[in-house]
Amino acid sequence: MADISIIIPCYNVQNYVMRCFESLQNQTIGLDRLELIFVDDASTDHTWERLKEIEQMAPESVCIIHLEENMRQGGARNIGLSYASAEYIGFVDSDDWVEPDMYEHLFKAVATSGSDLAFCRHVRDTGKGDLYLSQKAKMDYYAEHYQRKDRTLYIRTDEQRTDFIVSNVIGYGVWDKLFRKNFLLDNEILFPEHLAYEDIYFGSVVYLYAKQISIVERRLYHYFINDESTVLVRNRAHHNDLFQINYAKWDTYIRRGFLERFRDALEFDFFMTFFMSGMKVFALRFDQIPFDGFMELKKGTLERVPHIKTNPYCQSHISDFYKLLLPLLEHTVTPDDLAQIQQAFLKYHKLI
Repeated sequence: MADISIIIPCYNVQNYVMRCFESLQNQTIGLDRLELIFVDDASTDHTWERLKEIEQMAPESVCIIHLEENMRQGGARNIGLSYASAEYIGFVDSDDWVEPDMYEHLFKAVATSGSDLAFCRHVRDTGKGDLYLSQKAKMDYYAEHYQRKDRTLYIRTDEQRTDFIVSNVIGYGVWDKLFRKNFLLDNEILFPEHLAYEDIYFGSVVYLYAKQISIVERRLYHYFINDESTVLVRNRAHHNDLFQINYAKWDTYIRRGFLERFRDALEFDFFMTFFMSGMKVFALRFDQIPFDGFMELKKGTLERVPHIKTNPYCQSHISDFYKLLLPLLEHTVTPDDLAQIQQAFLKYHKLI
């Protein structure tokens, strides 16, 4: 039986999924210790034909599933999780790829420590250079980051959990982590379905329950800069899913009894993933910041966190640039104002 089930949601990735598979096929931990679950999310290209080819290449390690209805990545991952038989769960996006030793390092870290999950670093990759990192690139990274050592985070007290939530030290992504399956199942941590930005919800719930996290200070995951990917494609309505995702997250904080216990931390967390992330998405993913979208961000923020400016983390954990957005919650903002704000965003992120 495999040690790790890796779930790979696939939608119209006929040109990329083989690269992803080959990086998993070549894992130093051994393909026989992996269960690769590819979920075709009702693709309209030749993705399913590619997956059938992959299944034939490694029938004992590969499971392929075809969905008739598109459920987006969250739904496809939930389906994959229901098929997973291994003790540990990984997630890889089908246009990305991983270093040959990624799962060897993550498995060693999480299995020997008894952690709920292991986390590694990633590299944003255009796919135009070498597929894997050279030894020099790895050494340069270690030198740049002062040769950080692998470590384990322990969350034992409310104060430690507060710091953990506010620090966002392991991000919200799922592709740079290896989870103990029972940790996910026991705490009912699943993805929202039929929505984009599902990682924000899933990752936020992980922050509520994780008690031990192994951090592997190596760049092991290649995040492909694909302009047609869900989060990078421009002027698409699904970017508005950020509203539903964050509202669902807020309701979960209340329903599960965490909001009162960690109010300052969770209000700050909501504000960052809702208002601040929403402004960034609207500024960078649209030709013009949608005025209705901005008004929804403002309304949703003031309804849930009306006193966010007095939150203790707003001064200590927000960059100076993003602090400039706080007055937008208090003042009347016009479309012309939003146009100027968008230009400031583009300059800040060096896009103009």
